Amino acid sequence: SLLGADNSSSLRKKKEKKIAVIGIKGTSTFEDLLTDMCANSVEYTLDRPFYQGGSNKLRCHEGVYISSQRLVADLLPLVKNLLIPSGYKIVIVGHSLGAGCATIVSLLLRSSIPSLQTDSDKLKVWAFASPPVLDLTSSRGCSSFVTTIVNNCDVVPRFNIGPFVVTVRLLRAMHKRLKERNLGMTDLLLKDWLKKSHKDLEEGDDADEMLMSVEEYVSAITDAISRSDDHDPDHLYVPGKVLLLYDLWEKEQVLEDGRKESNKDYASILKEWLQHLKEEDTLRSIDDDDANAKNATVAEEAIVSDGTCKALRLIEFDSRLVDDHLASSYRSSIANILSSMGNATVA
Repeated sequence: SLLGADNSSSLRKKKEKKIAVIGIKGTSTFEDLLTDMCANSVEYTLDRPFYQGGSNKLRCHEGVYISSQRLVADLLPLVKNLLIPSGYKIVIVGHSLGAGCATIVSLLLRSSIPSLQTDSDKLKVWAFASPPVLDLTSSRGCSSFVTTIVNNCDVVPRFNIGPFVVTVRLLRAMHKRLKERNLGMTDLLLKDWLKKSHKDLEEGDDADEMLMSVEEYVSAITDAISRSDDHDPDHLYVPGKVLLLYDLWEKEQVLEDGRKESNKDYASILKEWLQHLKEEDTLRSIDDDDANAKNATVAEEAIVSDGTCKALRLIEFDSRLVDDHLASSYRSSIANILSSMGNATVA
């Protein structure tokens, strides 16, 4: 069934499992785009804290919060008077703008219905490609019931003033190195200084042309991040527990035992997501008719972190930063990882 006059969300009940799945769509209209652009960090006061021991004040993405309030006005009577009394667990899922709204909707529901706070399994959120929507304290405060999945270089989870500031600092460090060599930005764009492989460096292939070594580049990023105040009121973070999917720079053969060991942290998270799928559902691999997924670079590994993960603290200048945001790319990356783990059937 559809919720709201604009059909921005839907509700699907799985009676046999007593699970109600609420899906919230991402950006698809001009109005949605305006919501995305209203990204100011604004302080709001909830009726009560959304988690025990927390504050009833939070800073949030303005556009996402306002949109979520409208959706909760439709959802609250249904959740409070029907789903919870009937013993249903609630799963909220969204992609992009829908992912940000899914998180804020869950916070507003938990604030309005205290019984949802007694058991984190009563309400779960799966946020795919969520933009930064919460201050650091609130972001960490929802980690028990919100999981955000980020695919590779996806720009949307990094679309906030914090990563922009860190990126500018990194560009300044690169500009300083260029001046030391009497070079300009045009020279940087015409050459491949930052794209040399480790093998090329080891063999000395144009090593003298490298603008920065890998170690210097990482050091510049670390320095740029360290100069930021994590609790700056203007800085927002992707919410909850973060599962960052990534592809390997070097396509090296990994021993099976080592692969299984590295999977331990995130295997349980992906298994939990699978439990919410219908038995006949599978995560499809790349189909012939899915051109976007077919051309995508799929992730091969994942790490579990939060919104302060270094990889999310700057904009990655990569040709995939838009393609990695597509739902088809997320599906392909997750399918690839699950396939390698042997935990899903991939058609």
